[in-house]
Amino acid sequence: MNTTETWHDPVIDEIHATREYLAEKYHNDLVSYSQAAESHCRDLGFKFVGSPRRQTPPMPIESIAHA
Repeated sequence: MNTTETWHDPVIDEIHATREYLAEKYHNDLVSYSQAAESHCRDLGFKFVGSPRRQTPPMPIESIAHA
């Protein structure tokens, strides 16, 4: 009988643990986490640039469904 042993990558385990820690710390609020991360990066001296605005508005979802 062939049995497969599950292999665990310690790096992946650390990534999952970090994700769970941050989710708990920010109450699963992605906006709150993003603001804290951006603030931290600015404190470290990183510069942010804005992305250009779209020239055309996005297609409404109703149009996509009937396409």
